[in-house]
Amino acid sequence: MAYIIGSIVGSLIAIYLLAALWEWLLFKRVLDDPLMGKLLSVGAAWLTSGVLGGFGMADRGPYYWPAFLIYAPAAAILALFAYRRGMQLREEIEFDA
Repeated sequence: MAYIIGSIVGSLIAIYLLAALWEWLLFKRVLDDPLMGKLLSVGAAWLTSGVLGGFGMADRGPYYWPAFLIYAPAAAILALFAYRRGMQLREEIEFDA
């Protein structure tokens, strides 16, 4: 049970930090729509963490493909929060215009 809780908390932290990094580095500068930028940053964070996790969990063996499944619940949770925040920002932009 402790492994599952630790895995969820760790993957939430990893996805959150990577999504913030991707959004700051790329998506905030390229996209005008805050909703798409936030959702794409979460998707890019999920792919990045899955790739890095797959190599890290390989332990000198073949690539560990289930790493993408380990990070998927955290990405789904954070995508819901990103969607909500993106919609709020979109409404603020429309209200100001």
